[in-house]
Amino acid sequence: MIEPGKWPTPGKRTSETSGSREKRKEPSVWKDAMMATFWEYTERTKLSGMWLMRRNRTHGLSRFIWSSVLVQLLLLSIFLTLLLWLKFYSYPILNTISNDLSITDVAFPGVTICSPKVVNSERVDRYVKTLKIPKEYDIAEVIAGFDFLNAFTDQSFEPPAHESYRATDAVLRLNNVSTWEAAMAVSPGCYDYVKRCFWGHTEFQCNQSHEYLSFIPTTAYLGPCCSFNYNPRNASFVPFSANIFGMDGGLTFVGAEGSERNLNTGLIVLVHHPMDYVTQSAASVTITAQSESFVEVSPTVQSSSAEVLELSERKRDCLISDDLQLRNYRQAACLLACQTEAIVEKCGCHPYLLPIEGNKFKECNLNDTFCYSDNYDNFKSVRCDQCLPNCYDVTYSTLSYRTDLNQHQFSVNRYYSQELLNSDSFVLRVYLAKQVVPVIRKVTVMSWIGLLSDLGGIFNLCLGLSMISVVEFFYFCTYRLYVNYQLQKAQLPRQAWQ
Repeated sequence: MIEPGKWPTPGKRTSETSGSREKRKEPSVWKDAMMATFWEYTERTKLSGMWLMRRNRTHGLSRFIWSSVLVQLLLLSIFLTLLLWLKFYSYPILNTISNDLSITDVAFPGVTICSPKVVNSERVDRYVKTLKIPKEYDIAEVIAGFDFLNAFTDQSFEPPAHESYRATDAVLRLNNVSTWEAAMAVSPGCYDYVKRCFWGHTEFQCNQSHEYLSFIPTTAYLGPCCSFNYNPRNASFVPFSANIFGMDGGLTFVGAEGSERNLNTGLIVLVHHPMDYVTQSAASVTITAQSESFVEVSPTVQSSSAEVLELSERKRDCLISDDLQLRNYRQAACLLACQTEAIVEKCGCHPYLLPIEGNKFKECNLNDTFCYSDNYDNFKSVRCDQCLPNCYDVTYSTLSYRTDLNQHQFSVNRYYSQELLNSDSFVLRVYLAKQVVPVIRKVTVMSWIGLLSDLGGIFNLCLGLSMISVVEFFYFCTYRLYVNYQLQKAQLPRQAWQ
């Protein structure tokens, strides 16, 4: 503000006038620089359609129409680009099917035989006689307590009114016997189920100490079982592959449904991956006495291409051992570990039927059966989102049928004889259906090179745009715009004097 009676200082007025002029001219400089860059771009670019936007080429309505066409084609190309990107990002994997893998490249499935009846009363009577039982414990009460083992396998288990499990548990601790050892002792085992075994036409000892051709005691979700080509307690176990297929190949064995009274009411045969613990998801077949059962196994291989493995874990929706730095990642093992942690968190122990490496968790005893049975449904429905499927895996589907030996008095097994089969005997054949195995292979819908090629096709279709045109566009938007800005800015003093 100028004080009355005083003239303003000339130097100060000139400075204020110059600063306000610069502020007024700054937006104008940028505008002039952008317009100069645009006209220069239209004169020099080889981009299709842009030559019609030159200064003296089109005017009025013609320029408006052509500008609208270019803008609409640009928007169309952006829309198509977004669709292509969503397809590449959201659905990057496609499954292809082929039949080019031999059965020798696929492991023969694990075969597990289980009894739906975990506790056998005759075995309990014999086993109790081998234990040291103090006088203060009633033998009948100790025997009755073994029924509580059913709590770990029976979903509908209802605890009896008595508390005999306390006496049984105390006796087992006194004899230094684990729950697993007690369950294996009072349940039907391999010597009860399996009598004569054949691989192809060659007979082998069913319970021999052999790396592959042998039946060994195991556990499954049904309790104590007997397994072939499956050994969860051997960390270095490697399953073998079959080189024969069809009804005359594979595993054949003659077994007994019940060698003792009150032993069984039928048997359950489970076909599963030889490296996975047997759960409810395994294919199952029920066999009975005086029958010959045929289980035709059809493996299916899931694999992933190298391009798929380069994607993130969530995008490819599978894991490999290197992702977790493990020797051998298995989704089934991950789910089992997740379920075990839930059980340990709730009950403070792990059930005897779940395989555990080392002594990480305490084994559940009979005193823990109430906690486990009360939360049985919750344990089976535990969510384990971190356990993604294997990028390479083999699944086994089965087709089964059986014949009645009593009715036909005939078996395709050349070892069949009336003397061999008694009232409890059965014959089971497990074999591969075909010589080749279908492969479901995950491949990428498009690679980065394919994505760039498709993007180039979209922009070339809509705007006649190439990669060099993109470089040219950014050249004018950056370097040429800066040069023109400096030129317009240098002209400000000259315009001020004019």
